[in-house]
Amino acid sequence: MKAVCIIGSPRATGSTSAIVSEIFRALEAYGFETRLHRLSELDIGYCWGCKVCETTGKCVQNDDVQRIVDDMLDSELVIVASPSYWGDITGQLKVFIDRCTPFGNTNPARRRKPLSARGVAVAVRAGNSRAENLNLVNTIEHFLGHLDIQLASSFTVEGISSEADLLQRVEVLSDAYAFGKSLCKNV
Repeated sequence: MKAVCIIGSPRATGSTSAIVSEIFRALEAYGFETRLHRLSELDIGYCWGCKVCETTGKCVQNDDVQRIVDDMLDSELVIVASPSYWGDITGQLKVFIDRCTPFGNTNPARRRKPLSARGVAVAVRAGNSRAENLNLVNTIEHFLGHLDIQLASSFTVEGISSEADLLQRVEVLSDAYAFGKSLCKNV
């Protein structure tokens, strides 16, 4: 079994990464092969809006997007994680989502194999508004839906701005691990 995570955080050692690490630790204990795609470390260009993909089913740009999508399509579990920036997903994640137009179910020329993956949204926010985190979950669910990946579950945490906050609230990491274990039960 394979789980892939697309993480929109620009920080490799931030709180979102720490939470995803705990989810992955639980999945790995269950026997999942895990793969992380940290968007800020990859070559992903902006969508040009050229619409060539609507005729060819392929993007004209040659960067890391196709590799990430191939990984997603070859997984049983697709996790999309983002910290909240101004009440929404990060710019890095939005750019990636825009570039997935060739693979979306509204593209008449899309070419790809059937999916069996389940989707998971992870949202981390510095403020205390759960409603804003649910906005991230809705954005991720909308994106996955266009890839015909049904959102199976979500994990949100509020009041976490840094790893220092995680040290103050160690229960968040144990909750993330327990969440990862719960994902294994539904496979």
